[in-house]
Amino acid sequence: MDRLMYLGISEAAIYSALAMILVFTVFYLLYLAVRNKSVRYTEMYLSAEGEDVVSNPTPSVGGLYWGFVKSYARRLYKILAERVQTGSLVDWFYFISSWLGLLIILSVVLGIIYVFVRW
Repeated sequence: MDRLMYLGISEAAIYSALAMILVFTVFYLLYLAVRNKSVRYTEMYLSAEGEDVVSNPTPSVGGLYWGFVKSYARRLYKILAERVQTGSLVDWFYFISSWLGLLIILSVVLGIIYVFVRW
């Protein structure tokens, strides 16, 4: 133990890395030992909802996003697509960043309003 106190930086880094690998390996082996061996796949999402809700597959996040855009933000999306997007990859990145930035700002503002109204 006394020798560990006088290690150089490189030796301490090596011992730390080996200790982390050892701990990770032990936890991974424990996980493999206790995990469920049988995997059950279902086509439908199982929930406590009624049969009419469960009979429809759960929509993807992308489907919900495009459903929102088509229903409520079609005009805003059209303006952004016509004025910002030119076909260049860099322009596409700026376009996506601005659109997602707008959605993040909107969600933060709505979250703040929700907190104050609820308070």
